[in-house]
Amino acid sequence: MIILLVAMLRNGEFISLAKTWTKEELVQLKRREAFFCPACKREVVLKLGSRRIPHFAHKKDTACPYEYESESTRHLTGKLDLFSWLQRQNIRAKLEPYLPSIQQRPDILVAHNHLLYAMEYQCSTISEQLFQKRNDSYRIKGIRPIWILGAHHLRYRTIYHLALPRFQWMFAHHFPFVPRPLLFYYCSETKRLIRLVHLIPFSVRHTFAIPIVKPLHSVSFSDLLSSPVVSLPPSFWNDWLCRKKQWRLTFTSYPNKITRLICSDFYRWGIIPSLFPTEAGWPLPHGYLFETPPFIWQTYVLIPFMQSESKHVSIHSIYRFIDERMAAGRLAARQLPLAMGQRYTQAVYEYLQLLTKLGYFQWESRKSLRLVKEFTFPKTMDEVIQQDQQMMEQMKMEPSLYHYINKLELNKNIV
Repeated sequence: MIILLVAMLRNGEFISLAKTWTKEELVQLKRREAFFCPACKREVVLKLGSRRIPHFAHKKDTACPYEYESESTRHLTGKLDLFSWLQRQNIRAKLEPYLPSIQQRPDILVAHNHLLYAMEYQCSTISEQLFQKRNDSYRIKGIRPIWILGAHHLRYRTIYHLALPRFQWMFAHHFPFVPRPLLFYYCSETKRLIRLVHLIPFSVRHTFAIPIVKPLHSVSFSDLLSSPVVSLPPSFWNDWLCRKKQWRLTFTSYPNKITRLICSDFYRWGIIPSLFPTEAGWPLPHGYLFETPPFIWQTYVLIPFMQSESKHVSIHSIYRFIDERMAAGRLAARQLPLAMGQRYTQAVYEYLQLLTKLGYFQWESRKSLRLVKEFTFPKTMDEVIQQDQQMMEQMKMEPSLYHYINKLELNKNIV
């Protein structure tokens, strides 16, 4: 059932249930007025039951052709909370305005600093195609979408380790002057806004992130468009090593078609999948641009150097090799409809720069590198775990990696 908080009267005026109404006032209003859907113009009914907050609904068997999904009480409450939150900041906002030119009704339309934003509070699932269609329509009208997920979508493994499936990654925003994507969640029961920052993926479904949890009233709208500078917790690097060890031990334990293809590639180039080079599988500020786990895509980046007799490889040939692996289904770039403008090649370049500072490569020109230090191929699991630990310590202590460590850990650009 489609639920509305705004309806149209016979005279064309709009009435909103966001304002403060007494039960008696709403009962009198229902007796004397007829209400209509602002989108399809069909008559709607004012519902005043005790199970849900007051709302308008289409009459039975008259679905609105311009609505995409039903709304829950959680959605209604959260939408009202967010609208009141904007009003308290004296920000111009409209609740459920129907935009006939694109046949869409954002939850809230916000005007701030000469820009328009469509704020959507998303509690149910939505297809990627519909999500993209709605965002494209907003952008055509010069409206910037801001999506806030219901907090019930969050699945914590630990306080900093979250299960973050593809569906939630779709909602990651990338605003100007913010170095990495952000995810927003709101809990209408606790009235708390959660911002996930420092998104560093371990794998397809598991991500390291720092949740910033605050009461909604203590956060401003401008806070949504910026990223707090917060350091990674001291446990991050050890947590990362534990995850890397787990990859090594379990990667081949749950074979699927893609896993078998990747293992086949690795064996062809003399790499035992569980003993992939120590130099692969490290966190990067832009590693989120790959959906594929870092230990896989970074190993693929190393393979052109292993194939080259001269150990001299152009950066374009590396990009081409990664493109071919993507076309073959081995690798996947992350789809970020709200954080477009950056390609996965940025993560590849960042990784090459990391290994250059660790002494593995030398730039022969602006477009080519030469391998000057051989990669580490451990022979046993105990050996590789020890080498991973040693490389982590080297990365943290190497003076030339100060910029990398700060950019990764402080979530800001270092000049």
